[in-house]
Amino acid sequence: MTGIIGLVRLPDGASILNASLGYASILTASEGDYALSAALILLAMAADGLDGLLARRVGDGPLGIQIDSLADVLSFGAAPAYLAWAAFGSDFGSAFSILGVFYLACGILRLARFNVTAKKNGEFQGMPIPGAGAFVAASIFLDGHLLTALVMVSMSLLMISTVPYPKLRDPRLVPPVLAVGAFAAAAWHLGDLRLSAGVVFLALVGYLTSPVVIELCRRRGKLPPSRRG
Repeated sequence: MTGIIGLVRLPDGASILNASLGYASILTASEGDYALSAALILLAMAADGLDGLLARRVGDGPLGIQIDSLADVLSFGAAPAYLAWAAFGSDFGSAFSILGVFYLACGILRLARFNVTAKKNGEFQGMPIPGAGAFVAASIFLDGHLLTALVMVSMSLLMISTVPYPKLRDPRLVPPVLAVGAFAAAAWHLGDLRLSAGVVFLALVGYLTSPVVIELCRRRGKLPPSRRG
């Protein structure tokens, strides 16, 4: 026990926090508190971002990538799939059970590919699973089961795709991200779950379409060509 504890680094603590929030999301969804369950998934997304920030600042440990992926499977794979099933399963149980398995399987494949392939500076291959999980969680409070089902299928396919998605490491993005988070949190606190979810959903749509925008900018010479290995 002492040996493995000695391998844990500060970024790993953020990953364990991420996993703990994902577990709490499943528990609250099982109790019928879907709004808190979704909020915990978004907080897990923030913890995942903190993990990456700390790893870049203080360095990662030998267990880092494994702990991070295991946490992501729980918080952004299992938790959103369970939340969707809990929200709509009473009427569409079989459909959301199958969708949940498909979504979770694609998320696992996405993370496994990330762990074994060479990393590319500035971009991910396929939709990152935290973004996919947040998309699913936000969709539940918008237009019902059909939108959530469509989002789950779309996110599943995008996670295992080779579409390049940018890594959000530019410090200039911090203020707008914080503004979106603050506005969504304020709407949630005031009881307007639809508005809160809509703000998060629209922000994620911006990220979803970012590969198209980046490619158009490259074709117009406003960005350097992509360096794909």
